[in-house]
Amino acid sequence: MKRQNFLLFFSLPFLGLVVLFFVSSSLNRLFIQNRVEALVEEQLQATSDILKTHLAHLLDESPAGESIFPLYSGEEDIYFMALLDEERNILGWSSRFEGYLPLSLRDAESQRSWILESPAGPILNLFSPFPGPEGNAYFLYLGYSLNSLDIMLARSRRFFWIVLVILSGVGILFFAGMYRLQDRYIQKTRELEKQTREKERFREISAFTSGVAHEIKNPLNSLSLLCDLVEKKVPDELRRDAQAGKSEIRKISRIIDQFSATLKPLRLSKERFALDDLAREKRETFLKESGLAGGSLTVDGDMSVFIYADRDLLGQVLDNLLKNAHEAAPRGRIVMTCRKQKKAAVLKVLDAGPGIKREDLPHVFDPFFSRKPEGLGIGLYLSRKIIEAHDGDMLVTSEPGRGTEFAIRLPGG
Repeated sequence: MKRQNFLLFFSLPFLGLVVLFFVSSSLNRLFIQNRVEALVEEQLQATSDILKTHLAHLLDESPAGESIFPLYSGEEDIYFMALLDEERNILGWSSRFEGYLPLSLRDAESQRSWILESPAGPILNLFSPFPGPEGNAYFLYLGYSLNSLDIMLARSRRFFWIVLVILSGVGILFFAGMYRLQDRYIQKTRELEKQTREKERFREISAFTSGVAHEIKNPLNSLSLLCDLVEKKVPDELRRDAQAGKSEIRKISRIIDQFSATLKPLRLSKERFALDDLAREKRETFLKESGLAGGSLTVDGDMSVFIYADRDLLGQVLDNLLKNAHEAAPRGRIVMTCRKQKKAAVLKVLDAGPGIKREDLPHVFDPFFSRKPEGLGIGLYLSRKIIEAHDGDMLVTSEPGRGTEFAIRLPGG
């Protein structure tokens, strides 16, 4: 999946989920508000009916409204109340607004109940008539505070934003995780495609090289026999030329063998052995062949590092690394270390040479890449091929003027 399609695939459903959550929360709050207001209005209507009945009896005994409302001044549910006569004159009233009665006769004419915004919050008003003594009409005006509803809606809004932030954070984390997984998947896919192309290319090269090697080997053998015959029959002054010809023939044959060995599939013959024993063995062999002093090559090994691998092939890798280190710094010191890191064995070869140029560092393991005058660029490629056949990896770090370090990591340390 392309990155643009990936962004659309995950971002659009996530945005849709956020919008759905926002709409559903808004509708839920609106439903709660309307439902609570309806319940409060029903409760206020019931309270109004009770009060109107009681007021009708009290008006029979005391027509003065001022003597009636002190009886209801302690009513907690009612925020304010007023009694009006038939001509809408206020006969008596009680209010928690410190002497202020928020009554609008214009609203009372147009509707029976309404919500009034006040400094104390929203208040539900109810204006209803009732019959009094001697057939006179009276009006009862009640106000019920909706402050608790306002507090509940405010808490609901805060809860909504908290949930939205949490949902967004989780969505962003999930999206980031999926994006990283998809990015890794793309990288792995590209690597697999690259490896597939390389395998196909080297399969073709292997088939071509095998055919060329077969066709060249026979003439080379004939030339070698001819040089032996010429060397026996020519004068002494030409014998050296015949020997030089044989040497070049052997060199060509060796190059063909190296190419063939590089392109052939590896067959591992594994055994269990101590990695530091192999390192010390290769140290002794290398010192004898190169004629170096013992202090030129040191081994710092952990005796508990055992691996299950092909001893001969790993020895071939060490031979190649030691040879390269010696060629990089003929008089410099070479250090080999063997360590156990978690469930892996790590072997490092460090030289004191001039280092590898930064532009060449990514290509040191490429086949046929070499900066040496007589190098073929096969040794390091074959070495990494051997390590990867053991399910390990091989890394190189180098800085110009500070030497080069090759690190081999093998499983089962």
